Amino acid sequence: MPQNPYYPKGITAFDYLSSVFFKNNWKWFLNNDEKEKIGEILEKIELSDKGNINIENLSGGEIQKINIGLGLLSNADLLLLDEPASNMDLINQIKILKMLRSLSNKGITSVIIMHDINLAIKYGENYIGISNEHKIIQKGQTDFFEEQTLKNIFNINFEINKTGENIHVQIMD
Repeated sequence: MPQNPYYPKGITAFDYLSSVFFKNNWKWFLNNDEKEKIGEILEKIELSDKGNINIENLSGGEIQKINIGLGLLSNADLLLLDEPASNMDLINQIKILKMLRSLSNKGITSVIIMHDINLAIKYGENYIGISNEHKIIQKGQTDFFEEQTLKNIFNINFEINKTGENIHVQIMD
């Protein structure tokens, strides 16, 4: 999912989601099963009341959810997402990240670029830190979150607070 995708004007959220069923076939209509799947996805991303609204009239966060829904409808085994929770309030960020994390139980891997370190800690499983020179500095799980590792990545100081299994990162500069 790109950060700034293009959408044709006048297309509804439902129509946009339906495009996944036309990617390999030339056909004139959706069957009932496909319509039902779109309805289920709209419900899962909490936009069942927005299916008939044109995309240009949706908020940035709602568009993010629609794009995630498109990925879910595609039956992909791997989702590559650049800031999937951007343009969302905290509640919706948490809902989307929980949903994406739960996909691993269904055999779907999500590779997510995120800049909110604390949300990444809470909802991620494996981490890769990349420098400004596009070099991998560190890979790991929760052991990734060490003050020196983060300083090497971001070139600023951090304080790491660990309480049991919870980790919180605070910027010190």
